[in-house]
Amino acid sequence: MIIRKAAIRDARAIAYVHINSWNTTYKGIVPSAYLKSLNIEEKAVFWENIITQGNSIVYIAEDKSGEIVGFASGGREQTSDPKYLGEVYALYILESHQRKGIGKKMLKPVIEELIGQGFPNLVIWALEKNACRSFYDSLGGKIVNKKPILMSGAPLREVAYGWEDIHDILVYL
Repeated sequence: MIIRKAAIRDARAIAYVHINSWNTTYKGIVPSAYLKSLNIEEKAVFWENIITQGNSIVYIAEDKSGEIVGFASGGREQTSDPKYLGEVYALYILESHQRKGIGKKMLKPVIEELIGQGFPNLVIWALEKNACRSFYDSLGGKIVNKKPILMSGAPLREVAYGWEDIHDILVYL
């Protein structure tokens, strides 16, 4: 498995992983109408813009055949939280490649870059009903916040995992 910084040429593959992961991870949680509305072309443009702008850290996991099977992204916390300044925005891996240590391998360089940019702490938001969120518990994250959200009219809840010292997560990576 190769973990590397994402390039613009990776945008479409990242979009594929993004949509595929949402469909497998959030089936039965997120309204099916929302999942069906996800469009690979729109997501590819979204990821091209993210990578081009350079405000977010984006890493991908590439298997031996060169297929992108996962991605992680992060940067400055997005909700103006007065306490947590760094954030992991996304961590998605194709279902066929989950539970093989890829998530930790992709998170490590994202966290290292956040540390290099001077972020003292970290938050990661996840849907409360996401069965994979136990991963953040295994990395020493503590639930520090919860908020309701609406997705296609359906009320959902997100939980925030926090690390008061961003270095603490490295112990688990």
